[in-house]
Amino acid sequence: MELVFTKEQIEAEIQKIYLEDEDVLMEGESLRGEGKEYVIKGVATIDGERYHDFEIAFGLLEEPKDETAEAILAGEWDWYDFLC
Repeated sequence: MELVFTKEQIEAEIQKIYLEDEDVLMEGESLRGEGKEYVIKGVATIDGERYHDFEIAFGLLEEPKDETAEAILAGEWDWYDFLC
């Protein structure tokens, strides 16, 4: 499954993820995966530098109630890893 964030989702900023431990702001453009494992792709801001086509893989503690971006991103992350 792959989802592209809609204009409404972007305006609601559901695609923005801040990883405090790493000081990384991710602004997702798309989300793919299934079950408990997903990859969000977009623009990451690290130390003031912007990186396009940046990907973060992450695993959820529990499967989302449905396969919507809102449900997936509302889930609690178990782990994450930078792919780019």
